[in-house]
Amino acid sequence: MISATGYAQLSGVVYGEGPAGNKTLLPAANVYWSDRQLGVVTDMQGKFSIAEPPAGIGIIVSYVGYESDTLLDFSNKNVEIILKESNILNQVDIVENGSGSHLDRMDPLWKQEIGSGELARAACCNLSESFETNASVDVNYTDAVSGAKQIQLLGLNGVYSQLMIENIPFMRGLGSAFGLEYIPGTWMNSISISKGTSAVINGYESITGQINAEFKKPEAKEKFFFNYYLNDAGRHEFNINAAADLNKKVSTILMGHFSFNETEIDHNKDGFVDMNTGRQFNAANFWQYISPKGLEMRWGVRLLDETRSGGQITGSPYFVVSPEGLWKSEISNRRGEAFVKTGYIFKNKPGTSFGFINSFSVHELDMLFGNKTYSGLQKSFYSNFIFHSDFKDTKHQYDAGFNFIYDNVTETLTDSSWNTEEMVPGVFFQYTYTFPEKITVMAGLREDYNNRFGFLTTPRLHVKYHINEKTTLRASAGMGYRSPYVIPENISLLTSSRGLVFLNEPELEEALNFGATLIRYFDVLGKELMVSLEYFKTDFQHQMLVDMESDTSNIFVYSLNGKSYSHNAQVEISYPVLKHLEIRAALRYNDVQQSLRNGELEQKPLVSNYKGLVTLAFASNMKRWQADATAQFIGKSRLPDRSLFPVPYQLEEYSPEHFILHLQLARNFKRWTIYAGAENVTNFKQHHPIISADKPYSPYFDSSVIWGPVMGRKIYAGVKIKINKKD
Repeated sequence: MISATGYAQLSGVVYGEGPAGNKTLLPAANVYWSDRQLGVVTDMQGKFSIAEPPAGIGIIVSYVGYESDTLLDFSNKNVEIILKESNILNQVDIVENGSGSHLDRMDPLWKQEIGSGELARAACCNLSESFETNASVDVNYTDAVSGAKQIQLLGLNGVYSQLMIENIPFMRGLGSAFGLEYIPGTWMNSISISKGTSAVINGYESITGQINAEFKKPEAKEKFFFNYYLNDAGRHEFNINAAADLNKKVSTILMGHFSFNETEIDHNKDGFVDMNTGRQFNAANFWQYISPKGLEMRWGVRLLDETRSGGQITGSPYFVVSPEGLWKSEISNRRGEAFVKTGYIFKNKPGTSFGFINSFSVHELDMLFGNKTYSGLQKSFYSNFIFHSDFKDTKHQYDAGFNFIYDNVTETLTDSSWNTEEMVPGVFFQYTYTFPEKITVMAGLREDYNNRFGFLTTPRLHVKYHINEKTTLRASAGMGYRSPYVIPENISLLTSSRGLVFLNEPELEEALNFGATLIRYFDVLGKELMVSLEYFKTDFQHQMLVDMESDTSNIFVYSLNGKSYSHNAQVEISYPVLKHLEIRAALRYNDVQQSLRNGELEQKPLVSNYKGLVTLAFASNMKRWQADATAQFIGKSRLPDRSLFPVPYQLEEYSPEHFILHLQLARNFKRWTIYAGAENVTNFKQHHPIISADKPYSPYFDSSVIWGPVMGRKIYAGVKIKINKKD
């Protein structure tokens, strides 16, 4: 309950109320504007002072273990805020109607939160399309045939980032090939992006960062949601969500997705379809139980079935059929998941809780590319127990626990088969020291035993220092490891005519990541201008390299014998230039180098040297109309050296710089929204992305050299219907 008594510069004190009605002061509580543009923390006496927000923006007060509350009335001078003890244990808590994208001011890690407002700024059919307005994450096609997408963070492939769904590792092994497309955008409530090594509590795998997507929750206010999407490339998409509160303790949500595309398009006239045809069925059912005594449980299942087809078009006039027949691609994915999450807050020990996560998944993948076949079956189990408490007060907190990962992966490539079984038990301890309004230090250490690679020690350190109330400096350093699954993580290797040769057994990859960020807020014409500067370096000690350049007949996979590193620097600015218009601009520089077999340090192919981003977001009063524009400026990238090939199949040294523009307009009504937009408005595309497309069985065929859009302009439209539980 919040009783308001403030105006202009609001001051007050935050209390926590236990079940018996007893009140205690809450130091280091978060007090911030609901649009996340300004925030402070309370001092050791629970006191705070914060500027009154603009019209339409509230002030949210939150504290771990207590229910958040919102202040909307600023009529008096002081406020007394009383937060009731909560029985909900969440590692990430994002306001459902959170506005846009913002940097978390409270977390010692560099963390960017993408709320539902930001996700609505583009069509966002799935997770892979959720980063169009984000400067930090790139999403590119892996090749011109499979339709698979991969992300890049800090200039490196997404496999070096830890991708999670509700704090459960998701894209590992077989799931890394197409997993980004298996999380429908309408299922997501928020996405959290952290750069650099993340906290040790989730494992040793995050080298360049962590991306965690949160699904919509059964207890949220949304009761029913429906979305239909259609684009001019022939894709149809249906999404439906339905939630119900069965009683005060139990709630559930059912989410469904069905999409299909039966249109064969060949705009570049090479005889190959520009976009795969196929269908996807995706369904999930999540449950939640909340007890007033401090126990919370979440459990659920998710099922996926997808098929897609590509390759040469029957009857196309742009090629003569090879004696081997048409070159076709056929891909099938089937996946099932089940999880149980248990949390408990100790009522007699404020700030003390534990969480226990268990997840099981089965994934089956079958692929055909021309005359190459691949199949894989993966069974995985994940378990993580986290205990959180204070040492003597909230300034000294710790997390301790254990986790266990089991993967059993069977793979078959044409006439060769192999099995990989990996078991990794581990323990961790993380200490966090907070001196309110000044410094936060988070130091973590974990020890794991990998049955394939032995003992692994993972130290990590994060520091956040408030230089003043407008300036924050963050620094991080830590080790990261990962077990490579070369083919599912690089399926583009199968979309060329060259053979795949492993020069040694796959080894554990190991890297050191360190970096710093400086964020400064300026008061410009009564509005807040945010400037963010950041730099990160990733330095590999061990890495598996994919060498596409040293031979015309084979692609070699081998261990690093030299240097491999990534430098990444970025500057970002955001400012609400007008009451209803916000602009965000960013510029990022990449320098990614690696030593191949010849020992020479070379720029990694297909990584652009820079990226510029400008976004404009307009929202009228009450958000009746919303218009969004996103412009991307993509720098040149080094193309693989094909100088040993015949002249017709050689490439330029670098790809051209190019510009991409996306637009969307939406009209919001009380319970429904209509929207329309255009992707790649300038119709820029990579011409002839498939080398030797007219002779796909020749030794020169290759569809894996992708540096730009394969599809041109895409027009889309859709409708959303939303009904809340109290409507």
